[in-house]
Order: sequence, then C-alpha cells, then structure tokens
Amino acid sequence: MKWNFRGRLADCLLLSYRTPAESVRDLVPTGLQLITRGPWAFWNVVACRVEHIRPEGLPAWSGLGYHHVAYRLLTRCITTDAEFIDGLHFVRSFADHAFVTAMGQYVTDFRFHPAAIRVDAGGFALDRDATVVTLADPAPAVELAATWPADSCFPTLKDAQEFLRYRPLSMAPDGRGNARLAEVSRDDRAWRERIVNVGEHRHALFDELGQRDATLELATAIEPIDYRWSLGRTVGLLGYRSAERRTAGSVA
Repeated sequence: MKWNFRGRLADCLLLSYRTPAESVRDLVPTGLQLITRGPWAFWNVVACRVEHIRPEGLPAWSGLGYHHVAYRLLTRCITTDAEFIDGLHFVRSFADHAFVTAMGQYVTDFRFHPAAIRVDAGGFALDRDATVVTLADPAPAVELAATWPADSCFPTLKDAQEFLRYRPLSMAPDGRGNARLAEVSRDDRAWRERIVNVGEHRHALFDELGQRDATLELATAIEPIDYRWSLGRTVGLLGYRSAERRTAGSVA
C-alpha cells in the first residue's frame, strides 16, 4: 500500500557522526551496504518538530504536531536495474505523540518508539535527559573552514558537507529481495541550513549500541520547510539471494 503525507519541519537539527564501520555493520540488514569512507561509517541524527502532518489532500489545520528524533545510518542499495540508491536506514526513532507512534509503526520502517522529547532552537533532550544535545552560537563557516580539525576523516569542511549532505530517502529490505523506500519531496530552493556549534552531546542509544567511538563531524540547523513523504515504493535488490546465503553461512 502506498501512502502520501504532507507536513512541515521546524526547529530541525541534523547531526552527523562518524563511527567504526565494523561497530554498526550488524545494524544494517542484508541487501543494504554501509556508505563508508576508509574505516568509517556515518550516523545521521535528526531532531525536529513536525507540524500539521496529515494524509495528502487534507487541509493543514487537520494535521497533527509532534517532536521526532531519529537515528539513521548512511546506506546504499543496488537495484535489479543496476541503479545505485543512496539514502538512510532507520535504526530507531522516537516520537512524543501516541497516535503518531502507533501509526508510524504500521505504515513506515522508521522503528518508532514513544518518548518524552523536547526540541527547540537551543538543542534537544530525549527521555529525562538520557539524551541531550545543546547548541551554542551559530558557527561561522569561514572560521570553521580555517580551523577544520586535523582529526576529522574529511580534509576540509567542503568535503564534509558534500559527503554528509542530507539524503531525503530511507530504505528498508522487506526480507523478500526488495527494499521499501520512503521518499521526501521538498522545494530545494527553500532548503536553508547553517552550521551550528554543539556544546554538550550525549546519546543513550549510542551507549546502548556500544558506540563509544562515535565522533561528531558536522552539525547543521535547518530553517522551517514543507515536506511531502511518499511511502510504499519498492525496488528489487541486486544479489539479495546470494548475499542472504553468504550471511546465513557466516552465522552457521
């Protein structure tokens, strides 16, 4: 079944972390590949307020509002048409609205969980401060480029921005040789982001998953923007059966 929803993102923060690829490989299901740079894989964490979300065709006033925090890994799939699709795979996401959480579990692969969430222009907190990210002043891009940290896996800020750019698509294998896609449409001319300085940042989920070496590479704040989510398109995965057999063999 296909679903189309419309809504608006506000107070949106994107955080990109590098982590050793081997530490998250088991979080990616058969049929998907981690997007890596050297030994590193990458988390994309989003925290935002979603406003007026509703099925397409209904007026904005009928929509719901909630806070959303999601942990995704940068991934790629190769389709049976030999198309390379880059996107995100949801490891877990959280919402502070019971109906949204229940509906999301039914119609999406976002792995929704209920949580108490605060999201605002100063950062976000999840479930009684078990997860906290606080923001300082916006980071001047010129100064950041001039003082780009030597321990980054990217040689320059521009290289980091290009590699870590937000991918408006998520993917989840269905266990039958296909991947279900969730695709975002937006007016790219209205996409505005600025680099932000992050003060305190700790993530309970990272602790749970043993992400001791996860290192923040880039943080950006996104101006409010209208979104359209299209759910339900599937693509065949190239080599899914052989990859499944290899995985089964390695486990045995």
